[in-house]
Amino acid sequence: MELTKEYFDQQLGRFATRDDLLELATKNDLGAVRSDIAEVKRLVQTIYEREDQDTRAVMRDVADLHRRVAALEKRPS
Repeated sequence: MELTKEYFDQQLGRFATRDDLLELATKNDLGAVRSDIAEVKRLVQTIYEREDQDTRAVMRDVADLHRRVAALEKRPS
C-alpha cells in the first residue's frame, strides 16, 4: 500500500463529519427517552389497575346475576 495524497483524501472522506455527529443522540436526548419510557410504564400500570378493577366488577355482576337467576328458577311457577 502506497501512502499517497489520494489515499489520505480517501481515508479522510470516511471520517464522520460535523453534520454526522449532530445526528447522534445526546445526553439530553437519552434523558428524554428515559423520561418517556418511565411515563409509558406509569400509563401501562394505570391501565392494568383499571382493567383489573373492571374485570373484578364484571365478575361480581355475573355472580350476582347468577344468584338472581338461580333464585328465580327455584320459585314455584
